[in-house]
Amino acid sequence: MNTIYKIRLLVTGLLSLLTVTAGAQAAGDAAAQKTPAQVPQAFLEPSFYIWLLVAFILVIVIIALSQAVNSLSRTIQEKSGLPAAASTAATEYRRKDTAWSKLMQSLTASVPVEKEEDVMLHHNYDGIQELDNQLPPWWKWGFYFTIVFALVYLVSYHVSGTGKLQLAEYQDAMKEAEQAKEARMKASADFVTEANVVALTEAGAIASGLEVYTKNCVACHGDKGQGTVGPNLTDDFWIHGGGIKNIFRTVTEGVPAKGMISWKSQLSPKQIQEVGSFIITLHGTNPPGAKEPQGDKWIEAGAAPSDSAAAVPADSAAAPAVAAK
Repeated sequence: MNTIYKIRLLVTGLLSLLTVTAGAQAAGDAAAQKTPAQVPQAFLEPSFYIWLLVAFILVIVIIALSQAVNSLSRTIQEKSGLPAAASTAATEYRRKDTAWSKLMQSLTASVPVEKEEDVMLHHNYDGIQELDNQLPPWWKWGFYFTIVFALVYLVSYHVSGTGKLQLAEYQDAMKEAEQAKEARMKASADFVTEANVVALTEAGAIASGLEVYTKNCVACHGDKGQGTVGPNLTDDFWIHGGGIKNIFRTVTEGVPAKGMISWKSQLSPKQIQEVGSFIITLHGTNPPGAKEPQGDKWIEAGAAPSDSAAAVPADSAAAPAVAAK
C-alpha cells in the first residue's frame, strides 16, 4: 500500500510541476513583449489563453489519474487476501457516496452496473444488447434552457425592440463615429465648410492661395486667371456662381461633367479657402488675352441672368472642358 501511495504522490507532483512550468512560460512570454506588462494587455495575448488551456488540460489529467490510482488501489485491496474485517471495510469505503459522486449521479442519472438488468431491453442484435437509459438531466436542462433563451431572444430583439440587432448597432456606431469626427474637426483650426467659409484678406493667406493656384490651377485658368481651357476668372460672369461660398463648393466638389476634378482629396479645406480668396482678388484685373465671358453675371447679393445669351454663351457647346467658375 505504501508503494501505491508513493506512486500517487509522484504522479501528482510531476503533473503539478508541469503546471507551474507552463504558468512560468506564459509569464515569460508576456514579459518578452515589447509593450509594457499590463494586466489588461496580458488578457489580450493569445499565448495566455493557450497556456491557460494547457494548464486546464493538465488539471483534468491529474484528476483522471488520481481517480485511476484510487480505483487500482481498491482493486488491489480486494484481491490482496486481506482479513475478512479489512475486506468488508474496504468494500464499504468503495461504496461510500461522496459529494462528487452525488453530483455526477444527479447530472447523469446513470444506472449502476449491478442494476443494468432492470433497464435491459430484452432483444439483441448479433449479441449486442441495448439499455433503456434515460437522457442525462444535464442534457435535458440545457435543451430547456435553449428553448427559454430562444423565446426571450425573439421577444427582445424582434417583438419588443428592447434589444438592438447588429444593423442597429452598426448604425449607432457610425453615428457616434460621425459625431466624433465633427467634434474633432470643429476643434481643429482647419475646420472650414461651405457654411462657414469667408473670404480671407490677410497677405499671408492670399500668398498661400497664390501658391496653391500656381501649382494646381494655372494649366486650365492661366497664370493671371485669364482662362485657357477653363473659364476666365477675372470678369463678372460665373458658370457656377461667384462669391467665396460658390467658389469653395466648386473647388471642393469639382465639375466632373466639364472635366474638373474634385480637389477635396488633395487640398485641405483651409487651402481651398485660401485659393478661393486669391481667386476673388483677381476680379477686375483685366489681364491681356482674357477669355470671353461665360455663364451668368454675378452680383454679390445674388446672381442675375445675363442680358443676352449671345453675348454670354452658356450652352454646352460654348462651355469649356474644365470649368471652376
